[in-house]
Amino acid sequence: MNRVGKYAIQKDMDETGLLKMVLELTEKDKMLMWSEGYIDLVIDKLPKYGKDILVNRKDKWEDTKAYYQDQLDHILSKEEVKVKMKSERKEFALFVIENFKVFHSLLFLCYDGNLKDLDLRKFVYRKRYGTRKINS
Repeated sequence: MNRVGKYAIQKDMDETGLLKMVLELTEKDKMLMWSEGYIDLVIDKLPKYGKDILVNRKDKWEDTKAYYQDQLDHILSKEEVKVKMKSERKEFALFVIENFKVFHSLLFLCYDGNLKDLDLRKFVYRKRYGTRKINS
């Protein structure tokens, strides 16, 4: 959690001070709050007139996440992928890396049955900023 998130959870925080902190954040830091799942907490604490700063961006990122979810669902609906998902992990891994390199991390999570909304958010963040991993 960045300093804005930590400030937002304090009992004695000031709405205007929080807004000032949000305005000073880079786009990358704002998206990091979304990808880590605590942007709603910050939005709720902002004054009414300042909420749209993050709400508009959040909506854009959610649309991007939905786009990747649709692409992932399309891949998972292919008969060839369904067959490989029932095979051994090593065979599935070779298939995924050969055919769907971009989505390999998400497809492995699907294979294990562990894909969560937070994983998709982190994927969108990594696609945009190219970082390997987000600490959580």
